[in-house]
Amino acid sequence: MEDGFLVSPKSPSLYEQLGVTRDATRTIVQRAYRRKALRHHPDHQTGDSETMSNLNNAWFVLSDATRRAAYDKTLGPRPSRHHAPIKTSRTKPPNRKAAWFDGLKLQAIRLGHEAALSASQGLAIRHRVRRLEYECIAEEIVKSFGDRIEDRVRLARDAGAAPLDLALAAALIGLHEYCVPFLQASTDGDVDIDGAIIREAQLLDRIWDNLAHGVSRELETALGGNPRVLRSLTGRRI
Repeated sequence: MEDGFLVSPKSPSLYEQLGVTRDATRTIVQRAYRRKALRHHPDHQTGDSETMSNLNNAWFVLSDATRRAAYDKTLGPRPSRHHAPIKTSRTKPPNRKAAWFDGLKLQAIRLGHEAALSASQGLAIRHRVRRLEYECIAEEIVKSFGDRIEDRVRLARDAGAAPLDLALAAALIGLHEYCVPFLQASTDGDVDIDGAIIREAQLLDRIWDNLAHGVSRELETALGGNPRVLRSLTGRRI
């Protein structure tokens, strides 16, 4: 793993984990995922939680056209089926830096997705509402975690994040940046503080706590700390 890059060159690719080729359609990828998930789900006799986690990650990336395209860039060009001569003189070298940032972007989104799912489940149980009430809000929040990845990685480095923590720190920065306009709009009276706003505030606080669990307290503080959105709106915590 080079400087926190998502996929190690020695590790099997996400396609290899699912047992499909790089040109497989989404339907084929989905069938492969379901077939392996049935075999490796922890509830099954032959289940394995680590393998299941890898399968979930592979499906999360390959099921979305944008995430899949970004991931494919990290793998380099597809091997040609025809043995055409290679024009070495005009071949453009792969942009390793761009591929590295693409990997961090995917990793930041994946970490945000996992933190949001956990937060949605915990909040739904605590407040006795459907998990979907939180998951719909979470999707919009996490989608922003891949924005301006180069700037956020630079900020993460300036805050003291280690290479392996760059994606996680970038996700926390993205969450903090999402909270600022949300809080401003809510406190300026631009929106009514109704049940949906309260749920979003609860979710933002919980996602932060879930993500920050993976970094040191010093780094969390350097990144701004939990914005405590709910407390800012209502005076109370989650």
